[in-house]
Amino acid sequence: MSNSTRWTMVGILIVVNALSNVALRDAWIEIVVSAVTGLAVVALVIDYLVRGRRED
Repeated sequence: MSNSTRWTMVGILIVVNALSNVALRDAWIEIVVSAVTGLAVVALVIDYLVRGRRED
């Protein structure tokens, strides 16, 4: 995965997280969406740190 693709995915996941927090205020599904998107962002950042900054 290239760095530009990785950071685009991180940005999209953060936007989805923010929009779901606004749209799903006080709903149980908000917690699920936040957890899933948060874990995905953390996984992408860990992947970046483990594999380094090289372009594929």
